[in-house]
Amino acid sequence: MLFLYRNLIIFIIFFINNSIQNAEDISKITQIPLIGVVGLSMDENDLAVFNKPKSALSESFRAIRSSLQFLYKKQHVDGAKTLMITSSVGGEGKTFCSLNIATVFALSEKKTVIIGLDLRKPKLFAEFNLTNEVGIVNYLIKQKSVDEIINPTHIPFLDVIISGPIPPNPAEMIMSDGMKELISELKQKYDYIILDTPPVGIVSDALELAEYCDVILYIVRQNFTKKGMIRSLNTRVNRGELNNISIVLNGFENKAKYGTGYGYGYGYGHGYGYGNKTYSDGYHDDDKPSTIFERIRAKFSKNKFKK
Repeated sequence: MLFLYRNLIIFIIFFINNSIQNAEDISKITQIPLIGVVGLSMDENDLAVFNKPKSALSESFRAIRSSLQFLYKKQHVDGAKTLMITSSVGGEGKTFCSLNIATVFALSEKKTVIIGLDLRKPKLFAEFNLTNEVGIVNYLIKQKSVDEIINPTHIPFLDVIISGPIPPNPAEMIMSDGMKELISELKQKYDYIILDTPPVGIVSDALELAEYCDVILYIVRQNFTKKGMIRSLNTRVNRGELNNISIVLNGFENKAKYGTGYGYGYGYGHGYGYGNKTYSDGYHDDDKPSTIFERIRAKFSKNKFKK
């Protein structure tokens, strides 16, 4: 009887859990390509690639960089390249992914700028210990020039433009001619322009910005993004509202084995493996906390959602 109840509980949990669990869930719902899988970060801040450049997590972002370079080549994009990163709702990790994708481009000595375009809920400034007093809003209302809103960071080749004061009309500001002029000016200065935008499932801002981007990355988070959100994304793509779009699965933890003895690891950068080993072992820094204090801290921060 206990066995029956246990199986019934497992079935109910499985039935009501309508969130994305793995890459297979994504492939069943959409034909939009999945170009990367990113593991769960245990770092206190979002600059995971810069803090641990040899980690498996960092390697997963390098794999995404390679996929993006293929997409740009496929589209015959010459000169400066633009990338928009969005998601369905908050908490799926779009800012986390934006920062680390920008970092891997910068570490390859490409002049890169990341722009905080979530004008309603600005967050990007905090990652670089900046204030949110001057940013893109000041440029759009013609208070500041491009050079006056660009902030160099401690990461070589990486600059950041924060959003600035929260405006009363963010959607209208993004639709203004000033945005087109800003992107045009930045293309003269940078190799890669990364747009960290609001969630497309909540506001329309990201849809207005799509016209400026060569590629769009849609962030999906394991055990968080609902399957219905991916179906809504399909509708937007079919309507032509979003083009050249790919998916990244973020916050992935492998809790199951596929086949006998083989495990996928937790991201493309971690590689296929046998048992508890992967082919990438020995090439990356150990992502696991090494001291008891780090293990305790990781345990309490494990379920913390990245921005």
